[in-house]
Amino acid sequence: MLQPREPALDTLFPDPTMLEVWARSLESMPDAVFIVAGQGFGAGRILYLNSEALRMFGYERDELLDESIEQLVPQSLRERHQECQLAYAEHPHRRHMGAAGLSLLGRRRDGSEFPIDVLLNPHEDAIMRVTVATVRDMTDRKQLEDELTRAKDAAVQANEVKSRFLAAASHDLRQPLQTIWTLQAVLARAFEKTEYAPHLALLEEAVRNMDQMLSTLVDINRLEVGAIQPVVRDFSLQEVLPRLRSEFGYSAASKSLTLDIEASAEYVHSDSMLLPVILRNLIGNAIKYTREGSVRLRVRTEATELYIDIIDSGVGIPRQHLRRLFDAFYQVDNPRREACEGVGLGLSIVQTVCQLLEHTVTIESREGKGSIFTVQLPRGKLPEMPLEVLELPVLVESPIGGALKVLHIEDDPGVARSMALLLRLEGYEVFGAATREEALQHVEVYGLQPDLIMSDFQLPQGYRGDEIVAEIVAKLGCKPPTIMLTGDTANKHVERAKVIADCILPKPVDVNRLLREMERLFAMSLRP
Repeated sequence: MLQPREPALDTLFPDPTMLEVWARSLESMPDAVFIVAGQGFGAGRILYLNSEALRMFGYERDELLDESIEQLVPQSLRERHQECQLAYAEHPHRRHMGAAGLSLLGRRRDGSEFPIDVLLNPHEDAIMRVTVATVRDMTDRKQLEDELTRAKDAAVQANEVKSRFLAAASHDLRQPLQTIWTLQAVLARAFEKTEYAPHLALLEEAVRNMDQMLSTLVDINRLEVGAIQPVVRDFSLQEVLPRLRSEFGYSAASKSLTLDIEASAEYVHSDSMLLPVILRNLIGNAIKYTREGSVRLRVRTEATELYIDIIDSGVGIPRQHLRRLFDAFYQVDNPRREACEGVGLGLSIVQTVCQLLEHTVTIESREGKGSIFTVQLPRGKLPEMPLEVLELPVLVESPIGGALKVLHIEDDPGVARSMALLLRLEGYEVFGAATREEALQHVEVYGLQPDLIMSDFQLPQGYRGDEIVAEIVAKLGCKPPTIMLTGDTANKHVERAKVIADCILPKPVDVNRLLREMERLFAMSLRP
């Protein structure tokens, strides 16, 4: 049933039929509706309100009719409301109040306040100018927004805690993992031709998988929090490809796979630290899922674009899985892969880093035949002038008899002892130092002339390995070959280490790779 007709509506709609249509329409609306005088002495006077307006604000009809709309505005907002009302009267137009960020509140009859949204719609004819104000109670929405804000804040806090934990894990977990890996290498050499050798090989594979999982989790976390900022420049692929060939040679050989990383003199426009992350994940993934045959890296060019293909003869990927292949934690439901370790983040990292660098990664695969992952990126330009290289004299004289001397700077006792044991088994003479003072003491007091320096990057009392090595170089007057080990592969740390180190290896270091790098550096330093 319609409410009694207000005189104001009779004035606005002298035609009874039109009045009936308007009254029915306004009464059927789910929101509160007010018709308010828009000009003259009575501007702001309520001429009409529907039943929902009475329910929402808790008034009787005769308590609001012909009263000012300000009666429904909280006292604290009335001055601001009057200013807005005057401005609107000069230029009436359809608009949302609060669109500029003003929080709107309504005041009920009992004095309680609640959030509202108001739509103003001016209406003018020959008789009078009015504004139709549609008011919506935003209490439920505001509560939902507050809950979402609290949930978001909790999620941000939880993510910060996770990031701090993983940052600590990046160092604290790598140290004992390095000890385990080094001791495994010692035991593998001691029991090389015994019945225990296969079990020690399984231990090595388990440690290797633990290292890959830890590195993947740390990398994806750094990408999520935006801790990795790309430094894009033109550089030669020769800065990247030889390292990959050395890094994955052992993994491929252990599965009797042919690893063919083709040489290329091409320059690329990318980040010299992040591009290897992409290729490392793709090559590692290819080796993991290839039982026999080969894994090949091929470089192609076309106009201004360069393509790096990772081609394997592995199990291939069913077509229905290709669309989700780069999703985090997604692993193909393939019985031939069920036994493979991993958490399904490697390809997600590839996709994320490619997006960060504005590169493109695509895949072609045939089940049972193998896969081709292709990274597309811009070609770089050959620099007009050769890059300046830090010139330091290199120790080139062979030691007169005796074992080659290695100065090992490492503050973790477990890592230091296990590494010393391994290197001594390999025939090296090891001099350990846990601090800057101990390292300098070996040189200044005992006259040590190391044939190679191996140092951790982060050391006690705020010292860095590159700083300590630089001091030793200054004392010696020449630079022995230097290997820097680090559990933090942030760009800024690696760039600092590059200034003094001939080789930078992430912790936990692959022992076989470490020994190969040592042999390579010794061979270079002893070359006439």
